[in-house]
Amino acid sequence: MKKSTCLFSILIALLIFSACSSHPHETLEQRSEKISKAEMQSITELLGNDLYEGRAPGTRGGDLTEIYMKSLFKFMDLQPGVNGSYFQTFVMKGFTNSGVTLTANGTELNYIDDIVGTFTVEEESIDLNGEAVFVGFGITTDIWEWDDYKNVDVKDKIVITRVNDPGMYNADIFEGSILTYFGRWTYHIEEAARRGAAGILLIHTDQTAGYDWNVVKNSWTGEELYIDSDLQNNLKFRGWIKESSLRKMLNANNISLDELYESTTSADFQPFDLGFAINIAGKNSYRDVTNRNVIAEIPGKTKERIVLSAHIDHLGMDPLKEGDNIYNGAIDNGTAVGAMMLVAKLLKEFQDELYYSITILACNAEESGLLGSKYFVQNTDRSNIIANINFESTPVWDKSKSLMGIGARFTGFEEMIKDLAQKNNLEYSSFSLSNQGLFYRSDQFSFARYGIPAVWISAGEDEISGAKNYTEFWGKDYHTVRDEFNPEWELEGMKQTVKYALLLIDQINKTKSPPEWKSNLPFPMEE
Repeated sequence: MKKSTCLFSILIALLIFSACSSHPHETLEQRSEKISKAEMQSITELLGNDLYEGRAPGTRGGDLTEIYMKSLFKFMDLQPGVNGSYFQTFVMKGFTNSGVTLTANGTELNYIDDIVGTFTVEEESIDLNGEAVFVGFGITTDIWEWDDYKNVDVKDKIVITRVNDPGMYNADIFEGSILTYFGRWTYHIEEAARRGAAGILLIHTDQTAGYDWNVVKNSWTGEELYIDSDLQNNLKFRGWIKESSLRKMLNANNISLDELYESTTSADFQPFDLGFAINIAGKNSYRDVTNRNVIAEIPGKTKERIVLSAHIDHLGMDPLKEGDNIYNGAIDNGTAVGAMMLVAKLLKEFQDELYYSITILACNAEESGLLGSKYFVQNTDRSNIIANINFESTPVWDKSKSLMGIGARFTGFEEMIKDLAQKNNLEYSSFSLSNQGLFYRSDQFSFARYGIPAVWISAGEDEISGAKNYTEFWGKDYHTVRDEFNPEWELEGMKQTVKYALLLIDQINKTKSPPEWKSNLPFPMEE
């Protein structure tokens, strides 16, 4: 990507956002139609620049991003959102492993080629030993009366588990092909930690994970970050193992992985002691990483508030990668930050019409497990938050024929967004990648887990030209160095996303009817 000076880019972005006067003779919808391509390009182009080094938390690029967002909030005359400050500071633990090997049954597996993962103990040497236990999908939930652990003691052992959930293989259980919260790799790790396991290996296949090994490798081989509450357990290693590498390890003990798999789709599954120990060895470095959510407010007539959110971080740089080694994250999540800020800009212009206050949350460390939004929700007054509207990887191509609300089906957001679509001659569509559990993979889920109705709003995948660029992005460019800013993007999908987010907020404000939860939710809530 061609570099430009950081100062020039910031000045351009700020100048574009300078028109914050009110518009007494036009509606919010009419104003949204006037959003320019230059406005939509500005923030995305800046955040996707090489000078921001992929915006990893705790790096120079990450720090620059926080400072830029603060400056933008101030320039737009938005009020500080955290006790007179724009910054909500929190400390994470960062761990970087190297030279990792896994040995079992006389078979040695290598880091990156066979396994990836993180040792999360503040020790310089990794030397972890534990008996290996296969725990199927590793799921325990009363919602579907399912228990893979069967009270088997796995304390200090290393559990091996499938990702996804049994509904992938039996449409009559769980939610069929729709990935549930219990199928997410994050849940499997949480459950293993609750059980006292010393380590977990998630079995990777393209089908069950929803992405190839390169995505796992790119996401797990740099510094991994954790907030302290996630480390208050016995789980010392969390990682992935290639299915082909696991087969090699099991074959040395004459164990058929296919036979193990066959037993996992029944509620009668029993954990299987594999009969050998696993040793994980290597080197580990660790540090405290201070980073910040950047938060602003637009006061309305009541202190009750709608939180807009978009994460500002991405994967940073890979010093071991030849050639282009910067994960710019122009779409993930530069376009979404741009969309959120355009929504905030127009709401500020129409502030006198706001009934509910608006919180703008530029959250950090989403790529590390929704950590910034999780910290925000845990450390804010949740009682006055009526809803969350999240922006994630906003599409940048031609106009769409539909509107999506990822996670809307759990709340009254679904009827609201369907109504908006119908009134504007659009379809209401479901994401074709629902089998990848995307609702649980972005910041709206941090709010939903704590009982706040939340949705990720986006223009749909079906462009009027017939192209499927958004779908292809998730299969080709997501979490790769190819996610770079392109000045040729039409940005019509981004404009639609901004417009309908504004109309959704406008509807909630005018009706004073926040979305309500529906019954029979397929995920648990925190207290």
